[in-house]
Amino acid sequence: LGCMLGLLVLSPANAQVDLGPFVKEESFRDIKLSPDGDYYAATVPLEDKTGLVVMRRSDHAVTARFALVKNTHIEGFWWVNPSRVLISISQKSGLLDTPRLTGELFAVDADGKNAEMLVGYRVQSQGAGTRIQPKKVEDVAAFLVDPLENDDRNVIIEVSPFGEDTYSRAEKMDVYSGRRTLHAKAPVRRASFVTDNNGVVRFASGAGSDNVRKLYYRDGEGAEWALINDQSVSGIVENAIGFSADNSIAYLVAEQPKGPDKVVAFDPKTGKREVVLLDDGVDPVGVVYEDGIVGLD
Repeated sequence: LGCMLGLLVLSPANAQVDLGPFVKEESFRDIKLSPDGDYYAATVPLEDKTGLVVMRRSDHAVTARFALVKNTHIEGFWWVNPSRVLISISQKSGLLDTPRLTGELFAVDADGKNAEMLVGYRVQSQGAGTRIQPKKVEDVAAFLVDPLENDDRNVIIEVSPFGEDTYSRAEKMDVYSGRRTLHAKAPVRRASFVTDNNGVVRFASGAGSDNVRKLYYRDGEGAEWALINDQSVSGIVENAIGFSADNSIAYLVAEQPKGPDKVVAFDPKTGKREVVLLDDGVDPVGVVYEDGIVGLD
Protein backbone atom coordinates (compact mmCIF):
# COMPACT_ATOMS: atom_id res chain seq x y z
CA LEU A 1 0.00 0.00 0.00
CA GLY A 2 2.88 2.34 0.86
CA CYS A 3 4.43 1.80 -2.56
CA MET A 4 1.14 2.42 -4.24
CA LEU A 5 0.61 5.62 -2.28
CA GLY A 6 4.11 6.74 -3.17
CA LEU A 7 3.40 6.22 -6.83
CA LEU A 8 0.15 8.09 -6.59
CA VAL A 9 1.88 11.05 -5.00
CA LEU A 10 4.84 11.12 -7.35
CA SER A 11 3.03 10.54 -10.67
CA PRO A 12 1.63 14.06 -11.16
CA ALA A 13 4.99 15.68 -10.45
CA ASN A 14 6.87 13.31 -12.71
CA ALA A 15 4.39 13.65 -15.55
CA GLN A 16 5.27 17.35 -16.02
CA VAL A 17 1.85 18.08 -17.49
CA ASP A 18 1.73 21.46 -19.20
CA LEU A 19 -1.57 23.02 -18.11
CA GLY A 20 -1.09 26.08 -20.31
CA PRO A 21 -3.05 24.82 -23.34
CA PHE A 22 -5.98 23.92 -21.08
CA VAL A 23 -6.31 27.30 -19.39
CA LYS A 24 -5.14 29.59 -22.21
CA GLU A 25 -7.83 31.84 -23.65
CA GLU A 26 -8.75 30.76 -27.16
CA SER A 27 -7.24 32.77 -30.02
CA PHE A 28 -9.83 31.79 -32.61
CA ARG A 29 -13.39 30.52 -32.53
CA ASP A 30 -14.94 29.71 -35.90
CA ILE A 31 -12.54 29.06 -38.79
CA LYS A 32 -13.54 28.67 -42.44
CA LEU A 33 -11.42 27.85 -45.48
CA SER A 34 -11.85 29.88 -48.67
CA PRO A 35 -13.30 28.02 -51.68
CA ASP A 36 -9.92 27.83 -53.42
CA GLY A 37 -8.06 26.92 -50.22
CA ASP A 38 -5.77 29.97 -50.28
CA TYR A 39 -7.09 31.66 -47.13
CA TYR A 40 -8.55 31.06 -43.71
CA ALA A 41 -11.09 33.39 -42.11
CA ALA A 42 -11.58 33.20 -38.35
CA THR A 43 -13.41 35.03 -35.58
CA VAL A 44 -11.22 36.44 -32.83
CA PRO A 45 -12.48 37.12 -29.27
CA LEU A 46 -11.36 40.57 -28.12
CA GLU A 47 -11.85 42.29 -24.78
CA ASP A 48 -15.22 43.88 -25.54
CA LYS A 49 -16.11 42.62 -29.04
CA THR A 50 -15.45 39.89 -31.59
CA GLY A 51 -13.41 40.57 -34.69
CA LEU A 52 -12.53 38.70 -37.86
CA VAL A 53 -9.12 38.00 -39.39
CA VAL A 54 -8.18 36.55 -42.74
CA MET A 55 -4.90 34.65 -43.04
CA ARG A 56 -3.02 33.47 -46.09
CA ARG A 57 -2.71 29.72 -45.87
CA SER A 58 0.76 29.49 -47.44
CA ASP A 59 2.56 31.49 -44.73
CA HIS A 60 -0.17 32.22 -42.11
CA ALA A 61 0.26 35.96 -42.65
CA VAL A 62 -2.74 38.06 -41.61
CA THR A 63 -4.06 39.78 -44.73
CA ALA A 64 -7.25 41.36 -43.38
CA ARG A 65 -8.72 42.47 -40.06
CA PHE A 66 -12.33 43.46 -39.46
CA ALA A 67 -13.88 44.71 -36.23
CA LEU A 68 -16.47 47.29 -35.25
CA VAL A 69 -17.13 49.30 -32.11
CA LYS A 70 -17.42 48.11 -28.52
CA ASN A 71 -20.05 45.45 -27.80
CA THR A 72 -20.36 44.38 -31.43
CA HIS A 73 -19.61 40.80 -32.44
CA ILE A 74 -19.12 38.82 -35.63
CA GLU A 75 -22.16 36.56 -35.50
CA GLY A 76 -21.65 34.75 -38.80
CA PHE A 77 -19.38 34.89 -41.84
CA TRP A 78 -19.31 33.18 -45.23
CA TRP A 79 -16.88 32.97 -48.12
CA VAL A 80 -19.05 34.14 -51.02
CA ASN A 81 -16.22 33.69 -53.50
CA PRO A 82 -12.48 32.89 -53.19
CA SER A 83 -11.58 36.46 -52.26
CA ARG A 84 -14.56 38.00 -50.42
CA VAL A 85 -16.18 37.37 -47.05
CA LEU A 86 -19.75 38.30 -46.09
CA ILE A 87 -20.28 39.14 -42.41
CA SER A 88 -23.28 39.44 -40.11
CA ILE A 89 -23.01 41.13 -36.74
CA SER A 90 -24.75 41.14 -33.39
CA GLN A 91 -24.69 43.81 -30.72
CA LYS A 92 -24.99 43.78 -26.95
CA SER A 93 -26.80 46.71 -25.38
CA GLY A 94 -28.23 47.63 -22.01
CA LEU A 95 -28.71 44.68 -19.67
CA LEU A 96 -28.71 42.07 -22.45
CA ASP A 97 -26.52 39.07 -21.64
CA THR A 98 -26.56 37.75 -25.20
CA PRO A 99 -25.82 39.94 -28.24
CA ARG A 100 -28.66 40.19 -30.76
CA LEU A 101 -28.40 40.21 -34.53
CA THR A 102 -28.65 43.72 -35.95
CA GLY A 103 -29.74 42.61 -39.44
CA GLU A 104 -26.73 44.32 -41.03
CA LEU A 105 -24.46 42.65 -43.57
CA PHE A 106 -20.88 43.71 -44.26
CA ALA A 107 -18.25 42.39 -46.66
CA VAL A 108 -14.47 42.61 -46.92
CA ASP A 109 -11.89 41.32 -49.40
CA ALA A 110 -9.35 38.71 -48.37
CA ASP A 111 -6.60 41.33 -48.69
CA GLY A 112 -8.45 43.73 -46.36
CA LYS A 113 -9.66 46.09 -49.07
CA ASN A 114 -13.21 47.19 -49.96
CA ALA A 115 -14.73 46.76 -46.51
CA GLU A 116 -18.36 47.82 -46.89
CA MET A 117 -21.68 47.82 -45.10
CA LEU A 118 -23.93 46.42 -47.80
CA VAL A 119 -27.37 46.44 -46.23
CA GLY A 120 -28.90 47.50 -42.93
CA TYR A 121 -30.57 50.41 -41.21
CA ARG A 122 -27.29 52.31 -40.84
CA VAL A 123 -26.42 52.31 -44.55
CA GLN A 124 -25.63 55.86 -45.61
CA SER A 125 -26.80 57.62 -48.77
CA GLN A 126 -24.23 58.59 -51.40
CA GLY A 127 -25.58 62.11 -51.18
CA ALA A 128 -28.56 64.01 -52.54
CA GLY A 129 -26.66 65.12 -55.62
CA THR A 130 -25.66 61.59 -56.60
CA ARG A 131 -27.92 60.05 -59.22
CA ILE A 132 -26.64 56.50 -58.78
CA GLN A 133 -27.49 55.00 -55.39
CA PRO A 134 -26.40 51.34 -55.45
CA LYS A 135 -27.37 50.80 -51.81
CA LYS A 136 -30.93 51.31 -50.60
CA VAL A 137 -31.25 53.52 -47.54
CA GLU A 138 -34.14 52.05 -45.57
CA ASP A 139 -35.03 50.67 -42.15
CA VAL A 140 -34.63 46.95 -42.76
CA ALA A 141 -32.96 43.88 -41.30
CA ALA A 142 -31.26 41.47 -43.70
CA PHE A 143 -30.07 37.89 -43.32
CA LEU A 144 -28.26 35.51 -45.66
CA VAL A 145 -30.44 32.86 -47.32
CA ASP A 146 -28.10 31.38 -49.95
CA PRO A 147 -24.45 32.30 -50.77
CA LEU A 148 -25.01 31.05 -54.37
CA GLU A 149 -22.04 28.74 -54.71
CA ASN A 150 -21.86 29.14 -58.50
CA ASP A 151 -22.20 32.94 -58.49
CA ASP A 152 -19.16 34.90 -57.30
CA ARG A 153 -20.96 38.23 -57.47
CA ASN A 154 -24.34 37.75 -55.80
CA VAL A 155 -26.12 36.15 -52.85
CA ILE A 156 -29.78 35.70 -51.89
CA ILE A 157 -30.83 37.52 -48.73
CA GLU A 158 -34.00 37.90 -46.70
CA VAL A 159 -34.96 41.54 -46.19
CA SER A 160 -37.48 42.45 -43.49
CA PRO A 161 -38.80 46.01 -43.04
CA PHE A 162 -38.90 47.19 -39.46
CA GLY A 163 -42.24 46.54 -37.77
CA GLU A 164 -44.07 43.87 -35.85
CA ASP A 165 -46.19 42.36 -38.63
CA THR A 166 -44.46 43.06 -41.95
CA TYR A 167 -43.91 41.14 -45.17
CA SER A 168 -40.31 40.20 -45.86
CA ARG A 169 -38.88 39.64 -49.33
CA ALA A 170 -36.06 37.66 -50.91
CA GLU A 171 -33.57 39.76 -52.85
CA LYS A 172 -30.46 39.11 -54.90
CA MET A 173 -27.62 41.29 -53.61
CA ASP A 174 -24.31 42.22 -55.22
CA VAL A 175 -21.61 41.48 -52.61
CA TYR A 176 -19.44 44.38 -53.84
CA SER A 177 -21.85 47.25 -54.48
CA GLY A 178 -24.75 46.22 -52.23
CA ARG A 179 -27.16 46.69 -55.14
CA ARG A 180 -30.30 44.60 -54.59
CA THR A 181 -33.00 43.30 -56.92
CA LEU A 182 -36.26 41.61 -55.96
CA HIS A 183 -36.21 37.83 -56.23
CA ALA A 184 -39.45 36.82 -54.46
CA LYS A 185 -42.19 38.39 -52.39
CA ALA A 186 -43.37 36.54 -49.31
CA PRO A 187 -46.95 35.23 -49.26
CA VAL A 188 -47.03 35.38 -45.46
CA ARG A 189 -45.90 37.86 -42.82
CA ARG A 190 -42.54 37.57 -41.04
CA ALA A 191 -41.37 35.02 -43.60
CA SER A 192 -38.10 33.18 -43.97
CA PHE A 193 -37.05 31.54 -47.22
CA VAL A 194 -35.40 28.34 -48.46
CA THR A 195 -33.80 27.96 -51.89
CA ASP A 196 -33.22 24.93 -54.08
CA ASN A 197 -29.82 23.83 -55.38
CA ASN A 198 -30.04 26.36 -58.22
CA GLY A 199 -30.47 29.29 -55.83
CA VAL A 200 -34.18 29.74 -56.60
CA VAL A 201 -36.44 30.52 -53.63
CA ARG A 202 -38.94 27.66 -53.36
CA PHE A 203 -40.27 27.81 -49.78
CA ALA A 204 -41.53 30.60 -47.54
CA SER A 205 -42.65 30.08 -43.94
CA GLY A 206 -43.96 32.63 -41.48
CA ALA A 207 -46.80 33.78 -39.26
CA GLY A 208 -48.88 36.86 -38.69
CA SER A 209 -49.96 38.44 -35.41
CA ASP A 210 -51.93 35.27 -34.60
CA ASN A 211 -48.63 33.29 -34.49
CA VAL A 212 -50.13 30.55 -36.64
CA ARG A 213 -47.31 29.12 -38.74
CA LYS A 214 -47.85 28.60 -42.48
CA LEU A 215 -45.58 26.97 -45.05
CA TYR A 216 -45.78 27.88 -48.75
CA TYR A 217 -44.17 26.24 -51.79
CA ARG A 218 -43.70 27.31 -55.41
CA ASP A 219 -42.48 25.36 -58.43
CA GLY A 220 -39.89 27.89 -59.55
CA GLU A 221 -39.03 31.52 -60.16
CA GLY A 222 -42.15 33.54 -60.93
CA ALA A 223 -44.51 30.68 -60.07
CA GLU A 224 -47.49 31.18 -57.75
CA TRP A 225 -47.19 30.29 -54.08
CA ALA A 226 -49.21 27.33 -52.80
CA LEU A 227 -50.06 26.82 -49.13
CA ILE A 228 -48.91 23.31 -48.16
CA ASN A 229 -49.26 23.47 -44.38
CA ASP A 230 -51.40 25.60 -42.09
CA GLN A 231 -50.81 25.05 -38.39
CA SER A 232 -54.41 26.01 -37.58
CA VAL A 233 -55.64 23.12 -39.78
CA SER A 234 -52.96 20.42 -39.36
CA GLY A 235 -52.10 21.15 -35.76
CA ILE A 236 -48.37 20.90 -36.54
CA VAL A 237 -45.57 23.17 -37.74
CA GLU A 238 -43.51 22.26 -40.80
CA ASN A 239 -40.29 23.94 -41.94
CA ALA A 240 -38.31 23.27 -45.12
CA ILE A 241 -34.62 22.40 -44.79
CA GLY A 242 -33.56 21.74 -48.39
CA PHE A 243 -33.73 19.58 -51.51
CA SER A 244 -32.37 16.40 -52.99
CA ALA A 245 -29.61 16.74 -55.59
CA ASP A 246 -32.02 16.91 -58.53
CA ASN A 247 -34.47 19.24 -56.74
CA SER A 248 -37.26 16.70 -57.18
CA ILE A 249 -37.74 15.98 -53.47
CA ALA A 250 -37.82 18.52 -50.64
CA TYR A 251 -37.14 17.75 -46.99
CA LEU A 252 -39.18 19.17 -44.14
CA VAL A 253 -38.91 19.07 -40.37
CA ALA A 254 -42.37 18.42 -38.96
CA GLU A 255 -43.59 18.66 -35.40
CA GLN A 256 -45.40 15.71 -33.89
CA PRO A 257 -48.53 16.13 -31.76
CA LYS A 258 -46.56 14.16 -29.17
CA GLY A 259 -42.92 13.16 -29.06
CA PRO A 260 -39.87 14.24 -31.09
CA ASP A 261 -40.01 16.03 -34.43
CA LYS A 262 -39.53 14.07 -37.64
CA VAL A 263 -37.88 14.66 -41.01
CA VAL A 264 -40.11 13.95 -43.98
CA ALA A 265 -39.51 13.79 -47.73
CA PHE A 266 -42.03 15.92 -49.61
CA ASP A 267 -42.84 15.25 -53.27
CA PRO A 268 -44.08 18.58 -54.73
CA LYS A 269 -45.73 16.87 -57.72
CA THR A 270 -47.97 14.61 -55.66
CA GLY A 271 -47.97 16.36 -52.28
CA LYS A 272 -47.04 13.04 -50.68
CA ARG A 273 -44.97 13.03 -47.48
CA GLU A 274 -42.80 10.12 -46.37
CA VAL A 275 -41.03 9.88 -43.01
CA VAL A 276 -37.26 9.45 -43.48
CA LEU A 277 -36.03 10.14 -39.95
CA LEU A 278 -37.75 9.78 -36.58
CA ASP A 279 -36.04 9.10 -33.27
CA ASP A 280 -37.87 7.73 -30.26
CA GLY A 281 -36.37 10.18 -27.83
CA VAL A 282 -34.82 13.29 -29.39
CA ASP A 283 -35.58 15.95 -31.99
CA PRO A 284 -33.35 16.44 -35.04
CA VAL A 285 -31.15 19.39 -34.04
CA GLY A 286 -28.93 19.87 -37.07
CA VAL A 287 -28.67 19.15 -40.77
CA VAL A 288 -25.54 18.07 -42.62
CA TYR A 289 -25.29 19.58 -46.09
CA GLU A 290 -23.08 18.30 -48.90
CA ASP A 291 -22.51 20.96 -51.57
CA GLY A 292 -25.77 22.60 -50.51
CA ILE A 293 -27.75 19.34 -50.68
CA VAL A 294 -29.39 17.87 -47.61
CA GLY A 295 -27.43 14.80 -46.56
CA LEU A 296 -29.79 12.21 -45.09
CA ASP A 297 -28.05 8.98 -46.10
